Amino acid sequence: MKISDLMRKNLIKVRPEAHIGHVLIWYNGLTDTSRNTYVVDERGGLLGVVTIFDFLFMLVPGPVAEDSLAGRIQGRDALLRALRRNMAAIADTEVGSIMDTQFPTARADDLFVTAHGLIMEQRANAVPVLDDQGILMGEVSRRMILGFLVQNL
Repeated sequence: MKISDLMRKNLIKVRPEAHIGHVLIWYNGLTDTSRNTYVVDERGGLLGVVTIFDFLFMLVPGPVAEDSLAGRIQGRDALLRALRRNMAAIADTEVGSIMDTQFPTARADDLFVTAHGLIMEQRANAVPVLDDQGILMGEVSRRMILGFLVQNL
């Protein structure tokens, strides 16, 4: 079984200059898509990956979480005000400034066990699938591999 038989092609792709605020708006309402945001150049070449974890880290900064846990921010409304202030401060941050450029990749013709190995070694949610020119073609995730195994074993 090749990765091309399992991979998802419906991905969130943005340019490095896209603002975090805009990307987060796109996430609202998306249900059948990747948990990763792929940062690509004008050809579709993969430059980096931003995960939901990365966005959560930006949205709920350590000091806000610490103040909330310590009782210095009390109540839902106060917490939401603090988070909205933070969102306003980071909304224009370019996605390219927070992308991870060190990530495992696979090829569409690789066997699915190649992606499985990368996911297990790197503890990644998904692995981007590239063609020979580095163009993003899709991704294969832990869930896709598990679904394939459950359906076929």
